[in-house]
Amino acid sequence: MPNVVAQSLKRSSTDNIAVILPRINTSYYSDMTSGISWELAKHGYHLFIYEMENLHKPELEVLQMMRENMVAGVISIGMSDDMMFRDSLVYLVEWGIPVVYVNRLIPYQGYPLLYPDFMRVGELAANHLIERGKRRLALLQKPSGEDLVVHHAETFRKAVQAHGLEPPAILETAPGLVTSPECLARLTGGEIDGVFVLNELMAAGLIKCLTQQGIRIPEDIAVLGFGNSLVGEITAPELSCVDLQNYELGVHGARLILRQIQGLPIEPVTMLEPSIVQRKST
Repeated sequence: MPNVVAQSLKRSSTDNIAVILPRINTSYYSDMTSGISWELAKHGYHLFIYEMENLHKPELEVLQMMRENMVAGVISIGMSDDMMFRDSLVYLVEWGIPVVYVNRLIPYQGYPLLYPDFMRVGELAANHLIERGKRRLALLQKPSGEDLVVHHAETFRKAVQAHGLEPPAILETAPGLVTSPECLARLTGGEIDGVFVLNELMAAGLIKCLTQQGIRIPEDIAVLGFGNSLVGEITAPELSCVDLQNYELGVHGARLILRQIQGLPIEPVTMLEPSIVQRKST
């Protein structure tokens, strides 16, 4: 049997790919890491996950650990508004370690970027609800000043008005399964027949609250969520959603790392198109 450690030392790297993420306790991260693992396994590489929430170490110290362990490449993933490792990843580039930065909408800084086309989310959602015959629309979000949340609301509004309809109502409620009484009052008052919810769990909670109020879904109000996991499949009725293709993002992230390891050319920025998953809530 060949000495794997000796072979790794000889070529100054291992067959291990490191993935950095805040945590892995949501389907968002598990779907993406599953896609990475599936693609890497086909090529004989192994996946090692570094959860920053549990490491309690500074960014540069984590990167030094990867350098000392001679990882073949690093994939950093996170939420769209999370800027973790945005600047410190340049050290990996200087050390000659391939790196991919996933799911952050930032300017190119010398390492390849991979993310969904966030710019199309609001437009896709509005068009879908209108195609389903809905004309009095609303957007439901958690209180937030995040740039992408603001952008989704704005592109949703513009797409609705482009169809000659009244501007959508922009409503806020706390994250979770219980929709605020103020929002429920607006949604059950007969003035809204379609709502886009910028969070899948909030959308599932809204469906439950509306159903308890005797609102028929989608006949009275169509509900469209943001994110595609098992949550949407177990709501009643099942939740339609805007899907950012988390699994496919993982597959593409792994392919970008492998192309760098193989010395093949890569695109500095790769965007995947979001899509609508049609279920019974719309």
